[in-house]
Amino acid sequence: MVIKQKHLIEFQIYYLLIVEALIDLVHFPSIIRYVLDANFIFMFFLMLPKIKDMINDKIFKPFNYYAIGYMFAIAAFSIIRRTPLGQVMWAVRNNYFFIIFLFMCAYTLRTNDVKRILKNLVYFQFFNMVCVLYEYFVLGYYGDNVGGMFGTASGCNGYLNIYISIITAYVFVLYSNKKATLQTLLFVVFSSIIVAALSELKFFYIELVVIVILATVLSSVNAKSGIVVIVAVLTLFVGLQVLTALDPGSAELLQDFDQIDEYTKSSYGGQIIARATPFSQINKYFFDNSVFYNLFGYGFGACESSETFGWANSAFSVKYGFLQYRNLSTSMLFVETGYIGIAAFMAVFVFIFVLAQKLKQKYANIRYSYVFAQVVSVIVIMNIWYNSSIRREIAYLTFFCLSVFIVQTRDEERQRLSEMIKTQPVKKSYFKKKRVY
Repeated sequence: MVIKQKHLIEFQIYYLLIVEALIDLVHFPSIIRYVLDANFIFMFFLMLPKIKDMINDKIFKPFNYYAIGYMFAIAAFSIIRRTPLGQVMWAVRNNYFFIIFLFMCAYTLRTNDVKRILKNLVYFQFFNMVCVLYEYFVLGYYGDNVGGMFGTASGCNGYLNIYISIITAYVFVLYSNKKATLQTLLFVVFSSIIVAALSELKFFYIELVVIVILATVLSSVNAKSGIVVIVAVLTLFVGLQVLTALDPGSAELLQDFDQIDEYTKSSYGGQIIARATPFSQINKYFFDNSVFYNLFGYGFGACESSETFGWANSAFSVKYGFLQYRNLSTSMLFVETGYIGIAAFMAVFVFIFVLAQKLKQKYANIRYSYVFAQVVSVIVIMNIWYNSSIRREIAYLTFFCLSVFIVQTRDEERQRLSEMIKTQPVKKSYFKKKRVY
């Protein structure tokens, strides 16, 4: 039996969606989480022959070169600065496995594969809803400990936020481009609203507004776009009513800009570094206005932490882990790679947004794919400031979604090339072939 890489990719995504529930709800040992790492490494070796395709890809070559160059430069510079190799390797695992996974998906999957996976992602919402209701009403969990199929560990709703944001963005984009029914849109949006309310995901309501605006503006504007906006406004109204009933404090906060400003600047749950002020706080605690450290940080991997592997645990994290700087991607990126590292990382998603916009006119029949990539790119950038989900296992799902437009573009190019070959006239030869006896 031959194991195909596309099946391993699907396994990676589906296993990601259930593994935390297996650990927290069924009480499997937490070591099973590292099946994702083992599967990734296996896929990495299967991916090596496809590097040639990445290099020769005329459309995506600039992006491929930038992403690979960025990863290599950041890691190499840290090694030159004598950051322990084990810590650099752990940082690669926490940051670059997911970007590499994007390339695995882009150069392995086909259009039918990504459509099937995305369709199944929406179906997982049924399972997710059951888990949320069970955790909230039966087990008695609330707030950050309600993660649905992502378990009940503290902060698990960060994973949940990414999942419901992605499926909501997907159906909004499909509906705006006349590729999904109103029933599907209503189910996903209203179920996500309920999930967000029970898990106190205040940030999702902000994301929902952004998703609606982007899905409408970036898609072709038509009468259906107006329906999308109406549905979104009604959904937000219903969502706020549900949130008011379950968590009045959060609902009040979302409707008061002064409270939102105070919320982003305050610390919570043991988190010392605030969302709105990570750079100034880190500069105050560690960099002491050093221009070099502000630009380059302490080194990629120099502040990493691992409870499982001692060789990946830095002296910095042992001493300053109580500051919870790893809970925000902005603070973690800044303390390790400085402003240059953060800008270079953000540029990956800006590159995807701009590239999708550029290709949108050329491949109008898969316009929705480019809009989806653009919306997900913005969601990622928002979450870099909100939490550390881009450095957690849920990022496999995020980068899979970012690969979809590459997969579909490559298939479109194959189709165009095939049609071009078929329509080319067959040249007649004026020389008769010799008969061979």
